[in-house]
Amino acid sequence: MSPSTGHHERRAMHDHPHHCPHHKTSRIEALRERLGNGWLFWLLPIVGLLSLIWFLIRVIPKPSRATYPCQRMAMPLASGFVAWLIGLAGSVVAFRKVKGLLRQSRLAPAVACLAVMAVFGGIALMNAPQAGAIAAQQPGLAPIGQAKGIHPGRVVWVHDPEATDWEGPGDGHLWEDEHTDPAICERMMSDALRSLTGESTDAKAWDALFRHHNKSRGKGDVGYKPGQKIAIKVNFVGLIRTTDAVNPQTYALQDWVDYMNTSPQMIAALLKQLTRVAGVKQSDIAIGDPLGYFAKEYYDPLHKQFPDVTYLDCQGGEGRTRVVPSAVPFHWSCRPEGCEQDYVPAAYAQAEYMINMANLKAHPLAGVTLCAKNHYGSLIRLPYDKGYYDMHKNFDKVSGKYRTLVDLMGHSQTGGKTMLYLLDGLYGGVHYVEHQPRKFQSDPFNNDWTSSLLASQDPVAIDSVGLDILQAETPIEKYSRMGGEDDYLHEAALADNPPSGTFYDPDHKTNTVRLASLGVHEHWNNAKDRQYSRNLGKKEGIELVTVFAEAKPAGVVPPGEKARLLAAEFKFTEGPAADAQGNVFFTDQPNDRICKWSVDGKLTTFLQPCGRSNGLFFDKEGNLYACADMENELWKIDPKGKVTVLVKDFDGKKLNGPNDLWVDPDGGIYFTDPLYPRDYWKRDRAMQQDGQHVYYLSPDGKSLTRVATDLRQPNGIVGTPDGQYLYVADIGARKTYRYKINPDKTLADKTLFCNMGSDGMTIDIEGNVYLTGRGVTVFNPEGVQIDHIPIDEGWTANVCFGGKDRDTLFITASDSIYSIKTRVNGVY
Repeated sequence: MSPSTGHHERRAMHDHPHHCPHHKTSRIEALRERLGNGWLFWLLPIVGLLSLIWFLIRVIPKPSRATYPCQRMAMPLASGFVAWLIGLAGSVVAFRKVKGLLRQSRLAPAVACLAVMAVFGGIALMNAPQAGAIAAQQPGLAPIGQAKGIHPGRVVWVHDPEATDWEGPGDGHLWEDEHTDPAICERMMSDALRSLTGESTDAKAWDALFRHHNKSRGKGDVGYKPGQKIAIKVNFVGLIRTTDAVNPQTYALQDWVDYMNTSPQMIAALLKQLTRVAGVKQSDIAIGDPLGYFAKEYYDPLHKQFPDVTYLDCQGGEGRTRVVPSAVPFHWSCRPEGCEQDYVPAAYAQAEYMINMANLKAHPLAGVTLCAKNHYGSLIRLPYDKGYYDMHKNFDKVSGKYRTLVDLMGHSQTGGKTMLYLLDGLYGGVHYVEHQPRKFQSDPFNNDWTSSLLASQDPVAIDSVGLDILQAETPIEKYSRMGGEDDYLHEAALADNPPSGTFYDPDHKTNTVRLASLGVHEHWNNAKDRQYSRNLGKKEGIELVTVFAEAKPAGVVPPGEKARLLAAEFKFTEGPAADAQGNVFFTDQPNDRICKWSVDGKLTTFLQPCGRSNGLFFDKEGNLYACADMENELWKIDPKGKVTVLVKDFDGKKLNGPNDLWVDPDGGIYFTDPLYPRDYWKRDRAMQQDGQHVYYLSPDGKSLTRVATDLRQPNGIVGTPDGQYLYVADIGARKTYRYKINPDKTLADKTLFCNMGSDGMTIDIEGNVYLTGRGVTVFNPEGVQIDHIPIDEGWTANVCFGGKDRDTLFITASDSIYSIKTRVNGVY
């Protein structure tokens, strides 16, 4: 959009304030509606009576409960009911008095009583509880504002029903791994990052996000630098300090136990990405909600995996860090007078980057609570704390009003630092009216949990999509489509010239530097097609990218793709491994050489002799590790071909013959040691160890330990990129097992993965595992076969992903090497 076009569109917004029109019900219309619906006339006073009873029962024993959000909602209903009751009773008494005075022909007192009756009647009518008016359906495909992001205005919506397996209260708790699958959450996070950036790997996606954010802030085309701090604002409103949800002494949940907070599984997925893919040290990450406790049910599993992360909360007990203010002021653009000064939390001010990780929820006052309203918990104090500006005054049900959310979105230390916006939509619901999530009826949920994750670089666009999703859910539209619910999005999109006329500048005490547009807003065309302007080919508006598990093909090979022979000039190929550029190295073991197949299709010899190397694997620094079978050793080969012997023996005896290996995220090495007697061995060909085992070499190379001793003949081996699980093929038993990797690198929870052994193996970004032997057989993370790639050779030895985008599977088979394009990208 050209600057002149944008100016005209913004001016048109002022001239025609019906751009996304809402219907505001007048009091006369409301009165007619109440009087015309007798059942409603009596239903609402009953609600008022119940609110009064509830308020008295809860607050009288403990007056501090009056500040709870639920009681703040009940209080006006209860007080309105009392006023209505007084007005009704007063008007009835006055009416009877008027009738009596008129019979006695006492005109003046009768007129006075009539006036009193009118006053009391007016009080009754004015205080009768009202039903919220639902706004008219807003027109779609009418974008306003300037889109943000690598792909401007892009919002990614990942949906996978398998992420959630909870039957509701009574079936354990939604925050338990048994009910919210960590592996699927990790896959959803990976899908979201790659789809958002358009990159083929998670590492490239993070680099693109950091670089774009820095360029947009005028800091140049630079990525993340070690030591830079990242603050993550999650939504723990269900753990807020004003409720009884968390016991302050034990940090244990005691109420709101299954509330839809940001889930520990999705938090863990994000932390794994940052620490194990993006290269961020745990100690440089701070995460939490300034207004809430970091309950032990959330803290314990996260701290176990990420002990050096700073966990922020309102109290700072039991290993948590209390949130404290910085010296950086936060100013409200409505310029209120006589209010205490707000300050940005120190953790935010110290961070170079922020990530906003909110939830997908409707709200009975604000309409919706998404990424923008997540910052209602960012100022340490409560939104309605005495002496401070009351943020809750800002829920007008009309358009064209000043909105506090725009200030929170636009301040340099909050929205200005935010590089990624996420909506954890695993469990959607309605804030504080309901203390547990609800199953959504609309498509694609179909009476199930929302099981979603949304991601964007545009704070306005992601909330616009979240709003459309919530408005499509008819049972909660009384909240999500109440009047003025998207006015903050209008104000944010047009922050440089908003409909309200506000001079938005939260960084200064007086109007100094006006905010620019914070992003793009529009509504989709309809809830079935879910199309926005950019989806329809326009160069403005929102682009929604959906990644729905239901729509994913079952297999990994696109229709029509077949394995292609690359070369057949070897004696026996093994051990393929790709470097960071995608070049594939493999061994021609009988000819004692390591070959290289470059990304431009050239075949060369990298190292000869190579110790009769078998399995190969690269580390993050570009060193190649090899199972050197000639002397049964483990080698490290630097990029120039210099060899360092890492392992010669175990307990003073030679190994049987290291066969395959995997380097974990911390630099430690797992390798298998089966016995395959070789003609070229000069040593005793009998077994040297007391069995065929799996070993672990520590990152410093000083400690070699056995980690699995109960396998018949271990061979292929690979681990998950997060370092949590290890797959080992017992080719002798024709089975493959999955182990849990403990923090001390020992193995636990041995589980049968599938009834097939394998010579070599690899894994893709969806968690599918590739086994070899008679061609390549692919299993999904649950161990179910989903594909088979036939190879016209006697034996298929090993596989890896390579090429610039890691979307090509390279296969070593007998005397040849093959490749085939896949629809998924590989991890290794």
